[in-house]
Amino acid sequence: MIFSLPRSLSTFLSGSRCVCLPGHIAFSVLLMVLSLLLGCGATPLPKTVKTDYDAIVIGSGMGGLSAGTHLALAGKKVLVLEQHFKVGGCTSSFVRGDFAFDTALHEMAVGGGDGGFVKKIVKEAGIYDKVEWIRLPKLGRSIFPGREIIQTEGIENYQATLIKNWPEEEEGIRAYFQLMSRINTEVTELRGIFLGNPLKALLTKMAIPLRQRTLAKYYKRTLQEVLDEFFHNKELKATVSQFWVYHGPPPSKQWAIIYLVAQNSYLINGGWQFKGSSSSLSEAYADRIQELGGEVRTNTLVTKILVDDGRVTGVETVNGERFTSRFVVSNADPFQTFYKLVGEDKTPRKIIKQLHDMKPSTSLAGVYLGLDVPAAYWGIDDYEIFYNKTWDYDEMYDAMLNARYDEGLVSMTFYSNLPDDFYAPPDKAALVLHTYSDYDYWSDDEVIYEQQKEHMINSLITMAEDIMPGLRDHIMYQEGMTPKTIHHYTMNYKGAPYGMDFTVDQRDRFEAETPIAGLYMAGSWVFPSHSVSMAQVSGYMAARMIAKRDK
Repeated sequence: MIFSLPRSLSTFLSGSRCVCLPGHIAFSVLLMVLSLLLGCGATPLPKTVKTDYDAIVIGSGMGGLSAGTHLALAGKKVLVLEQHFKVGGCTSSFVRGDFAFDTALHEMAVGGGDGGFVKKIVKEAGIYDKVEWIRLPKLGRSIFPGREIIQTEGIENYQATLIKNWPEEEEGIRAYFQLMSRINTEVTELRGIFLGNPLKALLTKMAIPLRQRTLAKYYKRTLQEVLDEFFHNKELKATVSQFWVYHGPPPSKQWAIIYLVAQNSYLINGGWQFKGSSSSLSEAYADRIQELGGEVRTNTLVTKILVDDGRVTGVETVNGERFTSRFVVSNADPFQTFYKLVGEDKTPRKIIKQLHDMKPSTSLAGVYLGLDVPAAYWGIDDYEIFYNKTWDYDEMYDAMLNARYDEGLVSMTFYSNLPDDFYAPPDKAALVLHTYSDYDYWSDDEVIYEQQKEHMINSLITMAEDIMPGLRDHIMYQEGMTPKTIHHYTMNYKGAPYGMDFTVDQRDRFEAETPIAGLYMAGSWVFPSHSVSMAQVSGYMAARMIAKRDK
C-alpha cells in the first residue's frame, strides 16, 4: 500500500510547498485516512506480467540518472534511454580545441561539511567517491554601479560584509539571516516525511500550522516582500538578492521560500564544482547504473509512452523498437511527457488543466569564449562575477527579455580559474557569459536568427569589456547559445533550463507520481525544485516511490 497525500497537504512534503488552511484540514485528513485504509493511486502492471524491464527511464538528465541508479540499487532491472549522444542533459560539457566548457552548471550547493539530504542520497547512490569535488573559495563577486560586493561562504562572514557596507541596516541584516535559518530549520524538519511512516506523515502534516509557524507565515510571500520587510536601502536589497539569477524571475516575482532555502544552503555548505566538469557527475551515474546491471543507451529517442487501460506498459522509440516495463520514469518535461509521449487523449484532464495553467521558466542565452591569455591578465581570480548595469533588477530583467542585453545583467563564469586543467592550458582561459532570454523572441528564419544571435554575442562581449578591457583582441574561439540551443540538445519545452517558473503562484510543482499507473516523473520540472541538486532528489523520490509501490 502506498500512502499518497492530497495536493492540499502534500506541498511541504520534502521541503517548501504550502501550508494547509485550517478549514481544509478535516477534509484532507479524511482523505488521508481513506488512503491508508483503502490504498491509493492506480495499480501498476502486476509482477506476473512478463516485461523486458522492471523500469524504463526516459532521458538521462540528473533526475533520470538518479532515478535509474536508485532503482537499480533496489534490485530493479533498469533501462535508461537518452536521445543525445551523451548523458547528462544540462549537466554536461564539450571540448573545442584547447578549450572545454561546462554547458550549464555554475556551482552546486551541497558537497561538503555536514552535508544534508542531497549529500546523503549521492552517497547512497555510490557516486560521492566516484567524482572529485572542487570547493569554490568564494560564491561570487557582484558588480553594481559604484560598488562591488564579494559573497563569501559562511553566514557570519557574509553578514559582516553587509554590515560593513550598510551599518545603519545592521538590525535588519541580522534579523533577515535569522529568518533564513529558521525557515531552513523548519523545511529540514519536514524533508523526507513523504518516504516515512504514513501515520507519522499524517500527524506531522496536521501539526504544520502550529510547529512550522515561520514557514506558514512566509509561504505565500515573494522575495521582494521579504526584502521590504527587513531592509530600507535599495542597494542592499539588490545585493542580498543577487542570486535570484540562479532561479529565474526577479525578486518581485520570485517565491521567497525557494530563494531563502537555496541561499542558506550555499552559505552553509559552500559552492562546489567537479574536476573534469559536471560531465564527471553525470557519467559517474551512468557508470554506476551499468555496474548495478542496468542499461544506458544513448542516441535513442523515445517517441511514445505506451499506456493501456490507464497504466503504462512500456515505451516506443523513433526507430519503432518497443520495450515493455511495469514502470516508466520520464525525465522529459511534463509538456512533452503528456502532450507528445503519452498523448493528450490518454492524459487525465486534471493534468491537462495543470499544464495549461503553468508557465515555463525564462530561458538563457550566452557565449562560450576561449581566450589566448589567462583571466589573471586582467587581475581576475574570481570564478563567478555578476555584472549588473543598474540596481533595479526589474529593469534589468525586462531589458534582457527584450534583447536590450547591454541594459541588463551578465554572469561571467571563469571555469579555467578552477584548480583544474580540464578547461584550458595555463596560459589561456575559458569564459562563459550568460544572460536571460525569451524563447519566443528568437526567429524561425535562419538569417534573422543568426542576426539576433550576433547582436546578443556582441552585446555581452561589450558588457564584459567593462570588466576586461580589450577582451575582443584576445578571443581565440567563440560560440553563441540561445534558448533554441537548449531546446535542441535537451528537448526542454521552450528551452527552459529551470523547469516551471518559480513564482509564488507556481510553487506547487508536478508530483513524482502521476495519475497514470506506473508513470513517474523526475527532474527540474517536478517537485521539489530545479537545479542539479534537486533534480537528483526528484529521481531519488521517484525510485523510492516505485520500490514501495512494487511491494
